[in-house]
Amino acid sequence: MTRPSAFLLVILIRFGSACMPGYEAERDKLREHLGIEWIPGGLKENSFSKDRHIRHSSDLDCNFAEPKKCRWKNMENRLGFDSLDFYLFEKIDFTEFPALRVGPGPTKVLQGEKMIFTGDKKREEQSAIYISSPIGCQNATGNLTFTYWAYNSAQVEIVLFEDRPGGDYKMLYEKPYVDCGTVKMNTECHAEIPARQTPFRIGIRAYDMATTEGSFIMLDNIIYRASLCKVAIDMGDGFKSSPLVSAAAGKPIRSASDLDCKDFESCRWRGGPENSKPWRMSSSSLPLDLLFNMTGSYIEPEGRYALLYIEQDTKGPLDYLRSDPINCQSQTENTLSLRFWKTRDVELEACAMSLMGEEIECYALPSEMSPAPVSVSFIKAAKNFEITIRVRSFNPDFDSLVIIDDISYRATLCSDALSVFDLGEHFLSTPMLSLLLNRNVDSAKELACDFSRRAANCVWGSTESTTGNEDTEIAQNQWMVGHGPLNQEKFYSLTGHNDLPDGEFAVARMETGGSTMLLSEVIRCVVKDVSIQFNLWLTGTAKLQVCLVDESTPSLLDCQPAASGPVVVDLPRIERPFRIALRAESPDQGMVIVDDISVQGELCPSVLRQYSSKSYHPMADQPDPNACRLLSCDFLRDHACLYDSSRIQNSARHEVIDHSVVARLDAAHSIAILESPVFHLNTIARLHFTYTVEGEASFYVCNDSANKELESCFKVEARQGDDYIEMLPSDTKVYLIGKLNENPSANGSRSGRLSIHKLQLTDTQDISAC
Repeated sequence: MTRPSAFLLVILIRFGSACMPGYEAERDKLREHLGIEWIPGGLKENSFSKDRHIRHSSDLDCNFAEPKKCRWKNMENRLGFDSLDFYLFEKIDFTEFPALRVGPGPTKVLQGEKMIFTGDKKREEQSAIYISSPIGCQNATGNLTFTYWAYNSAQVEIVLFEDRPGGDYKMLYEKPYVDCGTVKMNTECHAEIPARQTPFRIGIRAYDMATTEGSFIMLDNIIYRASLCKVAIDMGDGFKSSPLVSAAAGKPIRSASDLDCKDFESCRWRGGPENSKPWRMSSSSLPLDLLFNMTGSYIEPEGRYALLYIEQDTKGPLDYLRSDPINCQSQTENTLSLRFWKTRDVELEACAMSLMGEEIECYALPSEMSPAPVSVSFIKAAKNFEITIRVRSFNPDFDSLVIIDDISYRATLCSDALSVFDLGEHFLSTPMLSLLLNRNVDSAKELACDFSRRAANCVWGSTESTTGNEDTEIAQNQWMVGHGPLNQEKFYSLTGHNDLPDGEFAVARMETGGSTMLLSEVIRCVVKDVSIQFNLWLTGTAKLQVCLVDESTPSLLDCQPAASGPVVVDLPRIERPFRIALRAESPDQGMVIVDDISVQGELCPSVLRQYSSKSYHPMADQPDPNACRLLSCDFLRDHACLYDSSRIQNSARHEVIDHSVVARLDAAHSIAILESPVFHLNTIARLHFTYTVEGEASFYVCNDSANKELESCFKVEARQGDDYIEMLPSDTKVYLIGKLNENPSANGSRSGRLSIHKLQLTDTQDISAC
């Protein structure tokens, strides 16, 4: 028998202890003759699973570059299957392994390569087992490939284990043959793992280490390839799902958009009658690897989505998604759009099915662009059908997954209105009989109007309409009185509301855009707590605002937008005579419908003697001095009083220079906003300002009852001088805004300066309120 070389004997002397701290000399020999270094605690962390089966055969791949990801570990000593452990080593130089003594693995190992090492020098038989995580089932012969190096009669074999209750293992009699080729040098080895229908583990066993001269085994590059049966798809550790519960109740849809679905809890889609593998819903995030394997991207469904999990060996028919019924649709263009994710070998289709379950037409859903939206159109389906999304085919040898999200449907239903004015064949409109006679309104009750008898008893009248958008319009077109009965389906398709106007109602029809106003008679003033209420419906691009109009000028004092449905708008305190205006406007075709106007609260009477001296107090003409002290400032003390600079993106700060507050504007600081403190007015007041505008700057003054858009603010056109803005009791803040013009001057200048020299609050007669 050939005796081992002296250097290896030195290495293996007391090897069993050399892998413990305090034996630096032995580790020095390993480093010198094999070029490897022990990594303390290198195998302490791993991904070994005691109970959870691997999902893919590649889960057992391990090259020890990151041992904590390897699903292998040393056999526990307490079980008595072996006597030694493997330890992690790293190749630290270019020393070659001696080919005739250490093999059959390669003699040249790259620097930085990691492997595991076990060995001893005892006379008694020593062994070490590296055992895998459990494999649930293997439905065909598998292949285990690995690289090992043996020295001095040490050998390697593959053993199989079954789990026993209590955390123990049973070693099976069958030991797969390890084939390292005819020339056992510079090669890797293979072992065929037979098919098994029950869970098992693979063990790599180092043995025949029973010589005082020492022997060892090194292992690296474990690769396992096999067809595993009943492997679940990894949905992530935190994945949760629940039964698909939706708003679908089997009732016909009233609009194609009823089938739009971004959140499956509130959708008009439900599972089919096949409940063996029902659709479920989830909002859990999915593993990035799963998303990439399904679509080649990392885009995931948003919010709550529907999913169908198909287990291996599942037999059809599968559950499918179906919409609520469609009673009738025009055979013009229609589009079903959705996003989906699916595992390989799954094919999906969208079908139109009769209410009896008979197939009308089906179209495959192309997966090339997934998860981008895909669309299909139906040609034959017209009456009494539902749309289904179902699995056309799948591979029963594997678990499969389908995810559906972002469904939308566009079609013209037979009940849809043909235009924004189509409320049915019985709808017509006639002129109002009410006229604006400049009468004064004495009480809120007089403003009530249900538009019966063509509004003959109402104190509301229409102006003529305009196609402009100026806030000084008292316009030109007319509100009309609408009559029914209305077609409820068409009405719903236009407005989205089920409730219809009761009897006659006011309607503003704008066929080419524009605006028109429904005005009340004159209200002398508001005493307190006044609000207007009415029901509102909108079609097309139409909108409605509730405005206050000065009695003597065509100026809109204040406007508030109104949304469709029941509307309640509180009116600000105002002491001058005014009218309430319902201002309908539309950039394109649209219609506004108003019904059942009522006003609550206390108005100023047209004749003062209707009130006793104790119950009625005229509104004060002089603004509150406290508000005057808050808003007036001459900047003489080199500070901005109670005004402050608002900070927004690209805003400039204000400075007090030479008794003026100054903002310098440039490309990086294109806007400056000087914001007042909060104030409360008891009457209408004027805020006077002295200013200078230089360069490419523009000057705007806004109060807080505006909609915060510069187009709605007062633009100061002059470059310097004195001006004022009139403020209502409803205002609580004022903003003085300097803004750099969008287009520079001819010389290319992009800078400007706004200086405000004085601010003074006065009454409407320009008398100081302080």
